[in-house]
Amino acid sequence: MAHVSKPKKFLIRVRDSSLAALEGADQKAVAVQIFILLVAVATISFFFNTVEDYQETETEISALIEIGKAGAYELPTKVAPITQGIGALIVASAFLLSLRLRARLTDEQRIRLTKIIFWITAFGVLVAWLPSDFAVTQSGIMGKAMAGELPSSWAYAGKLILIGLLILSFPIAVMLNYRSSIMDQYVMRNFLTPFAFCLTAFVSIFIIFDLLNNATDLAGASAGTVLKFYIVQLPMVIVFVLPATLLLSLLFSLGKMSTSNELISMIGAGRSVMRVLRPFFLVGLLCVLVSLVFKYEWGPNSVGYKESLLALIKQERLDKKNKKTGSRDASKVAKFGWMHVNEVDNRTWFVGRVPRNLAKDKMVSVVIWQMGDDGRPDIIWKARTAKWLHGMAPPEWWLYAGKTYTYDDNGVPRVQSFDKLRLPGWRETPWKVLSSSQNAEHLGLPALTMYLKSNSDYTKRDLAPFLTNWWDTFAEPFWCFVMVLVSAPLGIVYSRRGVMGGVAASIVIFALMYVTRGTLISLGQATIIPAWIAAWGNNLIFATVGVALLWFRSQNRELPKLKTILMAPFRRKSVVAKRTPSFTAQQNSVSVGNSPALGAIDGVLDSEALQELDETLAEIAPQDRKSDNSCGAQTALF
Repeated sequence: MAHVSKPKKFLIRVRDSSLAALEGADQKAVAVQIFILLVAVATISFFFNTVEDYQETETEISALIEIGKAGAYELPTKVAPITQGIGALIVASAFLLSLRLRARLTDEQRIRLTKIIFWITAFGVLVAWLPSDFAVTQSGIMGKAMAGELPSSWAYAGKLILIGLLILSFPIAVMLNYRSSIMDQYVMRNFLTPFAFCLTAFVSIFIIFDLLNNATDLAGASAGTVLKFYIVQLPMVIVFVLPATLLLSLLFSLGKMSTSNELISMIGAGRSVMRVLRPFFLVGLLCVLVSLVFKYEWGPNSVGYKESLLALIKQERLDKKNKKTGSRDASKVAKFGWMHVNEVDNRTWFVGRVPRNLAKDKMVSVVIWQMGDDGRPDIIWKARTAKWLHGMAPPEWWLYAGKTYTYDDNGVPRVQSFDKLRLPGWRETPWKVLSSSQNAEHLGLPALTMYLKSNSDYTKRDLAPFLTNWWDTFAEPFWCFVMVLVSAPLGIVYSRRGVMGGVAASIVIFALMYVTRGTLISLGQATIIPAWIAAWGNNLIFATVGVALLWFRSQNRELPKLKTILMAPFRRKSVVAKRTPSFTAQQNSVSVGNSPALGAIDGVLDSEALQELDETLAEIAPQDRKSDNSCGAQTALF
């Protein structure tokens, strides 16, 4: 027998004891405890990260205040670390309470304790998230105001409301689960397993492909930076894969229950098709809420932040090569190279690096041309950095470390250097200068609302991409519910033909939805169709298709085949032509087609042929009556 080392024996004993404990433990209680533990770990980690960011930001801004380059209003708020610490403690207490879930508890005690645990966890997350997010939102509103534009308060309020609804949806879902019937719980168990598998598989596939595409840029980056790179992208990835996940999981679960005749048994027990599918509709609405929360701001911002993180990774690799300390400036850049023209004051701006935070960060490599009436430059300012000081009354621009080129009548410049230069009385604000550099795909609904409001003097064609994306912020999440409407009836099969027909039809419809959406969005951005039609048209078209399919299933009717639908107009004309006799006045004849009794008769019947047909039918009639009488006698005998 092979010798086994002591550490290996210890690990084997731990594994065996763990498996034995899991086999004897309550699996539902263990699942609840693991879920609450993950929430507690996430909340505590966010708390420590917030405290670390707060200390770094406070130290940096305090140093700038001492040398007069920042104001006290730029100091971070203490609300976020305090509330997140309190919320982390509440969630940790919920986890400790979940350890009381034991197999010896009665069903009523278990249900009551589970509901309390989920409500305490939701309350802890609300305490940790909403006050800190509200403070960040207020800071963002103030920051945008410091950048020269007042944001929309209702757009930011909508974000907080949606986050609160998402957090509260978990304890509400637990209460609905315990209130539902055994059949509904069975349907949900059959659905959740493939749903979790498909969601995990799609996200993993995306990460693998993205890792292959960005392997060159990510080479040499720290593990924390790479992990942050993919965590930042998760909101948009989930919004993208949720419709496909719902499609496949619904087809799998409903197809499995159809082939085992479980759906027929449910309907035979008195449940209607709509009642059987009700849990799926609720799941679709929950997915709409999740997608709407992610699409509202986090998802679009993550797309833009991804590019900033790639710049940060490249900067880290360059610093490591030059043996310098890591620079974080690259992660603050939204765009490289942007030009703004102020036609009213004849000024042209060129900004080398556009900062992501317009209120706190400076613009880098700034060149400003003051043009004369003759189209020639009067003054040119070149500065290493530029900042708009909102705290001054009135606010004004300051240029740092640059030169001024003043041109005389002969076009000869007089050069002057400066360390700091005031430019009072200018009407440009950071938002006016840099908002046109924003990409509509990278803006959430609050930023889109502010962009449309501040740039209302732009042409419709310039605003069309932003207006279309504004409507699409609400329309794209409803893909999830439309996908439930389409895939649910296609997954139900009554006949023996199998589920492959429904699977093929679902895949075709899914592909058509993507093609239609892309086409409509392009038409909306080109101002060919209204923006709201471009965003919602795809949902309206396929929701109508889904409702029609549901109607067929609710009437216990087979879904019409595509060939049947396409050939229906031509078949109707053919039937009408066959059923309509054509009389010929000259020959006193009748033209007939196929007859079940006489077979196929082609051509024209004259009067003699009609007389022979009448005699034949007269001979057949007595035999039919005799046959009917004999059948009746046999029936009476039995």
